[in-house]
Amino acid sequence: MSQKELSTTYSSNETEKKWYPHWESNGYFKPKEGKTGESYCIIMPPPNVTGQLHMGHALDVTTQDALIRFKRMKGYKTLYLPGMDHAGIATQAVVEKMLDGEGTSRHDLGRDKFLEKTWEWKEKYGGVILNQQRKLGASPDWDYSLFTMDPDSNEAVKKVFVDLYNEGLIYQSDYIVNWDPVLESAISDAEVEYKEVKGNFYHLLYPVVGSDEKLEIATTRPETMLGDTAVCVHPEDERFKHLIGKKAIVPLCNREVPIIADEHVDMELGTGCLKVTPGHDFNDFEIGKRHDLEIINILNKDGTLNEHGLEWKGQTCSKARASLVEKLEREEILVKTVEHVHQVGHGDRSKSIIEPIVSKQWFLNIMDMAAESVKAVENDVTTFWPKQWENTYFSWLRNPRNWCVSRQLWWGHQIPVFYCSDCGHQWADAGQPSECPKCQSKNIYQDPDVLDTWFSSGLWPMSTLGWPNEERMKEKGFDDFFPTSCLVTGHDIIFFWVARMMMFAQKITNKIPFHHVYIHAIVRDKQGRKMSKSLGNGIDPLEVIEQYGADALRYTLAAGSGYNRDLNLDPAVIESNRNFINKIWNAFRFIYPYLENAPNELPKKSDLSHQEKWILSELNTVIKNVNLSMEQYRFDDSCSEIYSFVYDKFCSWFIELSKKVLNGDDENLKNNRAAVLKYSFRELTKILHPFAPFITEELWTYLKNQNEDLLIVSDFPEYKENLNFSSDQIQMNYFIQLISGSRNLRSSVGLSPKEKISLEVFSDKPDVRTYFNEQNDFILEMANATSLKVSNLTASRPEKSLVLATENFELFIPVSGVIDLDQQINRLKKDLEKTTKELMKVEKKLNNPKFMASAPSDIVAGVKEDQQNLLSKSEALKKSIQQFS
Repeated sequence: MSQKELSTTYSSNETEKKWYPHWESNGYFKPKEGKTGESYCIIMPPPNVTGQLHMGHALDVTTQDALIRFKRMKGYKTLYLPGMDHAGIATQAVVEKMLDGEGTSRHDLGRDKFLEKTWEWKEKYGGVILNQQRKLGASPDWDYSLFTMDPDSNEAVKKVFVDLYNEGLIYQSDYIVNWDPVLESAISDAEVEYKEVKGNFYHLLYPVVGSDEKLEIATTRPETMLGDTAVCVHPEDERFKHLIGKKAIVPLCNREVPIIADEHVDMELGTGCLKVTPGHDFNDFEIGKRHDLEIINILNKDGTLNEHGLEWKGQTCSKARASLVEKLEREEILVKTVEHVHQVGHGDRSKSIIEPIVSKQWFLNIMDMAAESVKAVENDVTTFWPKQWENTYFSWLRNPRNWCVSRQLWWGHQIPVFYCSDCGHQWADAGQPSECPKCQSKNIYQDPDVLDTWFSSGLWPMSTLGWPNEERMKEKGFDDFFPTSCLVTGHDIIFFWVARMMMFAQKITNKIPFHHVYIHAIVRDKQGRKMSKSLGNGIDPLEVIEQYGADALRYTLAAGSGYNRDLNLDPAVIESNRNFINKIWNAFRFIYPYLENAPNELPKKSDLSHQEKWILSELNTVIKNVNLSMEQYRFDDSCSEIYSFVYDKFCSWFIELSKKVLNGDDENLKNNRAAVLKYSFRELTKILHPFAPFITEELWTYLKNQNEDLLIVSDFPEYKENLNFSSDQIQMNYFIQLISGSRNLRSSVGLSPKEKISLEVFSDKPDVRTYFNEQNDFILEMANATSLKVSNLTASRPEKSLVLATENFELFIPVSGVIDLDQQINRLKKDLEKTTKELMKVEKKLNNPKFMASAPSDIVAGVKEDQQNLLSKSEALKKSIQQFS
C-alpha cells in the first residue's frame, strides 16, 4: 500500500465537501445488483416544500440512511426514494402572507394567477430542505425525486380518485366536519389537536310548552343554543317520560323544538337533559339523523355568528359568549355556572379552536379498506418495530370514520369532478373534459375544492415508483422495489400517513406498501421538553454540522435511537461524539506509519499472538452484534458496541500493547501486528460507515487496496467462526482487570502513575496463575511495576498493602516505603470521621417517627440508600486503616 500524507487533524467540513459530490456524481446512490440478488427499498417521508431541516428530519434521515448504507454494503440492490410534499395548507399560508406583504390577496388575483404565484414561490424558495439533507450525508437516488404536485403524482391521484368515485366509495354529502375558521377549510380528525381548556358548565332553563315545567340543561357552549333543534332525554328516565313528544322553547330565540328520547343520553350524567344542536356537535348530528331533525348553521366560514346569531351577529363565539351569558343571567335563564376543565379541539396548523360545522364535502368510505389494513398487521404481513406501536395504528383503524378528503383551498390537487350547468350531471374524469358526456353542453365547470394533502402522500410508495404508468413503472423498477422494505417515521404520523398508505396500497395493488414500519423517537431537548420557538430550545442541525460535523450528529442521533419514545438531545453529547470521531482519526494516525508494508491477509492462526487473537475475537463479537442489532433497528445497541470497542478495547488496550511490538526488533511480530491492526481498522471503518459515512470513507482511501472500490459499496463484515477465540477473550479480561485494578488502587491513595510499584497476585485457579506468569512482561509495562509475584490463595499476604479482590484473583500492592503511611492513615481517619457524622445525621432521620410517617416513600427510600452507602464506605475506610496500621 503506497503511503499518502495523512493530515494531523481531522476536518469534517473538508471531508464532507469532498465526498458527497463524489458519491452523487459517480452514481454510488443508484440501485445496483448485489451479491444477495435481493432488493431493499426505503421511502423518504416527503418533507414539506416549505420546510427547513430540523432535528426530527435529521433523525429520520440518519436512521433511514444508516439502513440503506448497511443494506447496500450487505449486497442488496438498494433504493432510497426521495421527494417533497406540496403541503397544501402550509404552502398556501406562506404565499398568502407574502401577497399580504405586497398589499394584495389571493382573492384579488383569482385562482389561476394565485397558483402561478405559488409555483413561482416553489421554484424559487421551495426544496431548500433537499439540499440540507445532502449535508447530513443522505444517499438517495436523487433522479427518483418526486414532488406530490408533479404531473406523475397528479396522474396517480386522479386515477385513484376516479376509480374510487366510480366504485361509489368517494361520495359527496352534507356532513358535520372539523371546520378551521382561520383556514376556512375542513380538516381531518387527525389534524385536530386536543388541549385542556378551563371553561364552565352553564346550567340553563328551557321552558316546556303548555306547562310551568322548566328543563335544566348544562352546556359548555351556550352560544350554540341559537342552533338548537331539539331537547333530548333517555327513553327510560322516569323523570322525563311524561314530556317525551311535547315541545320546549329555546331561550333567547324562542324557537319551539321537540322533546325527543334517545339512548345516547346518559341518565347519570349532568341533569339528564341534553340540548341538541345537529349543526355544531358530532354526537348531536347523529341524533339529528336518527330523528330527522332540522339542521341550523349559526356560523359563517370565518367562525363568526351569521344571521341566526341575533344581536351577536358578526362576533366570534368566544367574544359573543360573555355578552350572551350576561343576558341569560339577566333574564334568569342561567341557573348556575360550574367551573369545568375539558378537552377542546384546535387546528394543528392554525392553532385556532375548531368548530364542528355541517357542510357539503367529499368523503372516502374507508370501512372495508381499514379492516383489510388491520388484518395485514394482525397477521404480521406488515410488522411494527417496536411492536407496541401497533396499538396506536389499531386504535384508529379499528374505529374508523369516513375520511373527509376535500379542502377549501386552491393549492393542491383539484378534485377531478365536473358539473354540467345545463343538465346538472356530475361525473369524475382524470382528463380535462370540454363538454358534458350526457348532454354535450360546453357549459361545464370543475369542483373548486382540492384534496387533502394526505391523499397524494398516501400514494407515495406507488407513485414514486412510476405507478400507474406501466412504462414508468418498468423504468423505475416497480416490481423490484414494491412492496418497499421498511418505512421509517415518527409515531406522530401513524394516523396521518402510515394507515393511509396501508389502505391505499392494499386497495389498489392488493399488496402491503412496506414489510416493516420502524417508529423512531421524537427528538426533545436535554430536559425532555418539546423543541419549540417559544421555548427557544431548538437545535439547528446545520449549525451542529458546521460546528461538530455531520458524522458526530448522525452518530449521536443513532446512538440515542432504538426503541425509545423520546430522544433527549444534549449538545454536550454531540461534542463528546465529535471527540469520538477525532479519537478514531488519531488512532489511525498512530498506526498508519506501520501499515505501509502490512500484509493484506491476516497471519495464520498459529502465528497469532494472544493479544491479536483477543482483539480479533472482540471485533468478531462486535460485528456479530452490530449485524443483529441493525436488523432489529437497535441503532443504539450498534453504536454502543462500536463505541465500547474503540474506547475500551482497541485504543485503551490493543494500541497500547502494540507499541512495544511495533517498536521492537522482531520483523515477523511487527508484520503480524501491522496486519492485525490494518484488518481491524478496515473492519471498524465498515461497521461504522452507516453512522459516520464521511470519516470512514476518508480513512478507507488509506486502507483500501488499489483494485478496491469505495467503502460505500464494499462488503459489510460478517461474523467468522474461525476468528472466535473465546478463551483469549476470557484471559484478556483477567489482564484488563489486573491492570485497571492496579491503576484504580494507585489513584485511591494519590500514588502517581509514574511511581514504581510491586504487584502480588493470589488465585486458586491454576489457569489464572499460569496466564499472569506468561504475561509478566506486559503486566509490568502496563502497570509500571518492578515485579510481579503470583501465588496460590494459601500463600501469606503482604502487610500494609492496597487490596483488590475479584472472583478470579486477589491483587495486593505493598505500599510500605512507597507512600507516607502515617499521612495516609490520618487522611483515612479524617474521612472516616466525616463519614461517621454524615451517617449519624441519616440515622437520626430514619429514627424520627414524624419523618418516617410524613416523608414521601421515594424520599425515605433515598435516605435508606444513603445509609447503606455510608455504612459500606465506613467499613471500607476502617479496613484500609487496619491494613496500613
